[in-house]
Amino acid sequence: MRWTTARTAPNETAADLLIVGVLKNDDGPELKPWHELDKATGNALKSLRGTEIFGAAAESMHTVPGGAAKAPWVLLLGLGTADDLTLQVLRCCVAVAVKRARALKIKRIALALPWSSLKGFSAEAVARSCAEGGELALFEAGSCKAKSYKDSPEPVSVKLCLADGAPLADVRTGLETGVDMAVGCLTARRLVNMPPNELTPSRLALEARRIARAEGYVCAVHGEPWLRKQGMGGILGVGQGSRQESKLVVMERAPRSRKKLPTVVLVGKGVTFDTGGISLKPGSGMHEMKGDMGGAAAVLGAALILARRNIEARLVIVVPTVENMPDGNAIRPGDVLTMASGKTVEILNTDAEGRLILADGLHYAAAEKPDLIIDAATLTGACVVALGMQFAGMFANDTTLSDALQQAGGDVFERVWPMPLIDEHHKMIESPIADIKNIGGGRWAGASTAAAFLAEFVDDETAWAHLDIAGPAWTEGDTPLSPKGATGYGARVIARGVELYLEALAARSGA
Repeated sequence: MRWTTARTAPNETAADLLIVGVLKNDDGPELKPWHELDKATGNALKSLRGTEIFGAAAESMHTVPGGAAKAPWVLLLGLGTADDLTLQVLRCCVAVAVKRARALKIKRIALALPWSSLKGFSAEAVARSCAEGGELALFEAGSCKAKSYKDSPEPVSVKLCLADGAPLADVRTGLETGVDMAVGCLTARRLVNMPPNELTPSRLALEARRIARAEGYVCAVHGEPWLRKQGMGGILGVGQGSRQESKLVVMERAPRSRKKLPTVVLVGKGVTFDTGGISLKPGSGMHEMKGDMGGAAAVLGAALILARRNIEARLVIVVPTVENMPDGNAIRPGDVLTMASGKTVEILNTDAEGRLILADGLHYAAAEKPDLIIDAATLTGACVVALGMQFAGMFANDTTLSDALQQAGGDVFERVWPMPLIDEHHKMIESPIADIKNIGGGRWAGASTAAAFLAEFVDDETAWAHLDIAGPAWTEGDTPLSPKGATGYGARVIARGVELYLEALAARSGA
């Protein structure tokens, strides 16, 4: 959609539908900010007082004729109480209203908010949240249906009314940021939802090339001959049971600058389908393993956002991508693989494959001598058991980075939770016959031992965070912001986290 602003009063703003955000007080809808609009509608708003028709609860809606207003219809959108209103509540409220507009085949929307009552939030954050909510709401998962979801009409424009003095420049910045954030998230969501017969490692590499071409990255796709020369036994080992060629995708973008720019590397797990290999997964729910490249999708979405935000940093995106299949050439429990770093790994479970390909990706990333590495992966069921579907597990070796990612999670409501990583977790992956083993053994600390495995391939001096996104990358049911399936989790929190971390670095150096 196209997001613009208008200085006209809501009742004077031309649109096919005027959406009006209404707060709730002890007496019901708070209508004071909408006195002129009420007059234009022939007191249609005031007539709702004392009724059960519209109480302004969050996400509730009621439509009235526009009367003398320049929009023929007015959709009253409940925002709940001011005390309970958060940016995420606002996102969801705008989302349900935009979905209603699509159902009504509305093309032009005007959106009016009680700006003077939103003092707890910056105008930029409010505008960003509105754009995110509206854009994320319109995503449809049914791209493989014979009647394409693209055939359904969508609103083409949203005009945000600023009649009561909201700062124009801040609002426009927020709208632009919100759209960028949403596009990155939706890119990740689309990739994870693709069926695995379409999204092979080669196709994922092609999608990365398309993003790179559009957003100013240089992209290299390395196949198995190159992987063998580099000794990347983790990527090659996991993929050797598949007919699909394993690959390492590397994207790089460096803005022109006379000053030395920090280097940021994002690494994403790209297992386009995970059967578990010889350690075969149960059949029930295996179809969801097409989403085991959610980490790759997240960093590709973040790459898009950061490029559009013109981040002052050299960005390197690393995506090891494979298919984990159980044929006669597949790796076995008991095998020992030699990684690109030279470390050897005893394989105890071939379903702990993501850490093997990430190990080679992280080793490649560390060779760049970056200022920051963030990896994302749908890595462990243990993290889902620990945190549910609402949080990603965050393992970080740097307090500034941890703080940045936690703040970012709050800003975009892709929440992370700090998890422990201690010496005892490293001891749990010691192997009697190799340098390390690929699982800790037993039922305990599965997410932490997986993080300990990854930490073996990152320099202690490099700021690094590992995000285990297995829980929030997928939703089992529809939400205001996402249909059932992939959520696109990770793209926004990583992009925002990088921004905040670089700001902290600049402040520390006095730049």
